[in-house]
Amino acid sequence: MAKKVKMGPSRLSKYFSRLLVLSVITLVLLILLKSNAGFRDFVYKKVFQNNMSFAKINEVYNKYLGSSLPLKDNKNNTAMVSAEKLEYSKAEKYKDGVKLTVDKNYLVPVMDSGLIIFAGEKEGYGNTIVVQRPDNIEVWYCNLNQTSVSLYDYVKKGQIIGEVKETTMYIVFIKEGKALDYKKYL
Repeated sequence: MAKKVKMGPSRLSKYFSRLLVLSVITLVLLILLKSNAGFRDFVYKKVFQNNMSFAKINEVYNKYLGSSLPLKDNKNNTAMVSAEKLEYSKAEKYKDGVKLTVDKNYLVPVMDSGLIIFAGEKEGYGNTIVVQRPDNIEVWYCNLNQTSVSLYDYVKKGQIIGEVKETTMYIVFIKEGKALDYKKYL
């Protein structure tokens, strides 16, 4: 005789409940934008005049609503992580950032969680991954041989994002288009 097994909410019902919550939030925001000039000005300044941190939005969304793709199977969503900080033997100024001497085939851990906003070649830096942190600081991890992440992935502190080409790695810290002093962040 077959047993009946109680099943939790299906993925489809989770998807529709998240969709319903997002629809209600969207409608409330649209009503407020249409009827309240002060709120409309506030949103306009935040979205169009200031740099908006999509990493922060993604962090809040994941905290309260879970994954942005609820139908994705999260059981097999694994990533290599490292509890270590960046390990290097030498650091020297290079263009807008720092040139680090690392071990051959060094696996690069993310220094702080954030959203990948660029993945590709940058002139003078080679293959680059740019991570936007929730505090709106962009961290460029440059001269990577191989990468294990894609554009718009959310990476967590310590997650391995790639492997350094040879023994030279470049890191740049940028906020609102201005390069920051790397010594504060390494």
